[in-house]
Amino acid sequence: MSTETSNSTPWWRLVFPLPRLALLVALLLVAGEEFPLTRLPMYATFDPTADYFYVTDAAGQPLACAQVFGISTATVKKMFRSRLGEIAAARGANRDAATAGERRRAGEALIAELRVTGARRGAAVPAGPVRLLRVEVRRASGAADGFARTEELIAER
Repeated sequence: MSTETSNSTPWWRLVFPLPRLALLVALLLVAGEEFPLTRLPMYATFDPTADYFYVTDAAGQPLACAQVFGISTATVKKMFRSRLGEIAAARGANRDAATAGERRRAGEALIAELRVTGARRGAAVPAGPVRLLRVEVRRASGAADGFARTEELIAER
């Protein structure tokens, strides 16, 4: 009498999976850190600088973008960079070569859109001026913690 049927898994594969697991581990060790078995390169090194954006009211108090405008701060950064790229492209430059005036115009356009988005959601968008700020964090050997932080007012509207 057979211990396996044509439609079921053989009993020995259910009882003894360790040899297959050992073979898989050995193959992965031999393959090493080669594509597609490599670690994600985005975490292998860190850029010397990083930046983030945030929005404040006229008094300088940060606003919770997701609650007030319905947009995360990561999306605010992407939206700003997109607008800045469009404005700089009009003169044949990229966003990295944008002037302070171009950054201000892109920031003002973004603040206007944030107000519309927040109002559409029924959120209590501040009636007074709203500020868009950019913070750059970079490595600095002379700083106590090894980092320096620079804050720039992009736009106020």
